[in-house]
Amino acid sequence: MEYQPDLKKITGNGGEISELDPQGTGAEAGLLVGDLVISINGERLRDAIDYRFYIANEEVELEVLRQGETLIFEIEKDDDDDLGIEFGEPLFDKLRTCNNKCPFCFLTQMPKGLRKTLYLKDDDYRLGFLYGNFVTFTNLDEDDWQRIGEQRLSPQYISVHATDRAARAVLLGKVDVPDVREQIQRLGAMGIAVHAQIVAMPDINDGALLHQSIRDLAALYPIVQTIAVVPVGLTKYRFDGKRPQSIRTAIEIHEGPDWIDANWERQPLWDQAIKAEDLGFCSRLGAATDVPMRVYNAQEAAAVVDIIEVYQKRFQAEHDCALVYPSDEFYLLCDRPMPPAERYDGMPQYSNGVGMTRDFLDGWTKAQRRLPPALPQPRDMAIVCGTLIAPTMQRLIDRLNRIENLTARMIPVVNQFFGETVTVSGLLMAQDVIPVLKQSGVTRALLPRVMFDHKGEKTIDNMTLEDIATASGVAVMLAGEPDEVVRYVRALSRDEAKVG
Repeated sequence: MEYQPDLKKITGNGGEISELDPQGTGAEAGLLVGDLVISINGERLRDAIDYRFYIANEEVELEVLRQGETLIFEIEKDDDDDLGIEFGEPLFDKLRTCNNKCPFCFLTQMPKGLRKTLYLKDDDYRLGFLYGNFVTFTNLDEDDWQRIGEQRLSPQYISVHATDRAARAVLLGKVDVPDVREQIQRLGAMGIAVHAQIVAMPDINDGALLHQSIRDLAALYPIVQTIAVVPVGLTKYRFDGKRPQSIRTAIEIHEGPDWIDANWERQPLWDQAIKAEDLGFCSRLGAATDVPMRVYNAQEAAAVVDIIEVYQKRFQAEHDCALVYPSDEFYLLCDRPMPPAERYDGMPQYSNGVGMTRDFLDGWTKAQRRLPPALPQPRDMAIVCGTLIAPTMQRLIDRLNRIENLTARMIPVVNQFFGETVTVSGLLMAQDVIPVLKQSGVTRALLPRVMFDHKGEKTIDNMTLEDIATASGVAVMLAGEPDEVVRYVRALSRDEAKVG
């Protein structure tokens, strides 16, 4: 799950120190956990990026707020000494929210009742720089551009979807959008690299538009370092039974009373936008917005992979890298083998689901060598996952069942909450996992780490690992890497108390 900020800690009053190295310069100078760092050398801090930028001096003056009292710390240090400080939140001022109305926006595909942070539409280039969150670059002002250049905030992660300006306006649900190619060129002139993302939708931007987008972005290499193509995800709440299920309908949902929020930058209503003569590109694409939205089937997913693999061969010859990559979901949807690791060029879009499965499989090949040949007494275990990855995970189960006294099984969970079209493990809800575990008859199970939040503490429906264990009657633990699976099995043979 992408990093999600805690708005309660973004107060505009500096950055709160959450951790402090007791041997660091900051602790020696008298800083304390809980202190709010307001400014450095007179420069007010907007975020942890500012802190890193302004702290790189031999002499610094920190303005700190401690229990309502302003303190000044004058510190001499080495240029690269960060004082041994960690902040609870990377953003100190207001989060940049999204001013788009993308028809495939996942936030408007969720029902009411989940925790508030899940409905937060962030579109902050700073989170892109810090965590690789993809942003659209539609809400920047000139000060933002100057800061990106001055502080060399590279790389940036941009959701492109289509390089054609008119089509991109529709895909972002806006009256007009900046020319993303010009924006990328401007970033390149500053020395900023870009990783691009295209959310592909069947019969919308995966044909001629996909060809054009790949070519346009490739023409901007080496500014554009990678291009990921990921399939659209639609939940059963996207239209909630409404017809027609079109782009236009999906955009209009953003303007309903449930989704207008004071933190969002309000945009013109879609009907107003397409009727106004002077509002630009969307007004010329009315018919395009009536295209139905749907998820990919196996044949369509294979067609996207075919398109991209042709470009990969071309770019490999031209640039010595594949440059454009289908996400793992496309290969899994059409049941094709994952490419070898070298085809991913170091997996720079790993967190976007590009290469994760190959990395896991290669990791399993190495990790399984440390599995014990037998357990001292009979034990059972299960691995829980989403339905999409289940055939791939079956090879782990087959190998585990070769261990004497171990009975392993896989439990693919159908996503009842979001709908059967949502098949990834990262969107599993505890309320779907618990009844399946109850009915399974297993005594212990490994749950996918990706179904929990950034800190690994809570599921989307706000349940902890302990909550799931109590409700299901099954001893559960998290696993995200092959090594964790192996350590779990080895622990079964050494100390049963540790694994349930």
